Amino acid sequence: MGKFHASIDLSKLLDRRSFMLGMITAFAECVAGEAKRCAFSPPFYPDDYHALLPETERIAKEQGVYLWFEENADIPEEVRVHWWVIYKFPEVLEEYKALREKGYNPAWDFDRFRTLLSYGIVWGENAEAVVPRMRKREEIMGTVARVLFKPGDWPPPRKR
Repeated sequence: MGKFHASIDLSKLLDRRSFMLGMITAFAECVAGEAKRCAFSPPFYPDDYHALLPETERIAKEQGVYLWFEENADIPEEVRVHWWVIYKFPEVLEEYKALREKGYNPAWDFDRFRTLLSYGIVWGENAEAVVPRMRKREEIMGTVARVLFKPGDWPPPRKR
């Protein structure tokens, strides 16, 4: 593997759009294959929407999954981020919406969404025979936040 010159900032070589679309593709595949009940696209700034939309819709169609756009009206407008909920079955989207209607937002209340996102659980046929557990909980958004957001932008504050 070649070496980069010391003056090259490798962090600037990351293409945010490709990174996000790669995550969307991977999560769509997990949902399509029913390894996850649903997934969220990486959160993104409102200005990213139009750059992501066409390819995100294409990925969803290719994978046979659906998208629901989360505008996050409960996040203050000046720090608002969006994401897509990726799902295969309508009842899963209804579960997500029910949690949101109770006032929970994954940006602040991620643990409320863990089961829906299939973290540390087993679901499907014969799931009751399995005792699921997570051996060690990790910060899920660490790398994503570092790559996609300016320092301090994730999680967004509840109020400004």
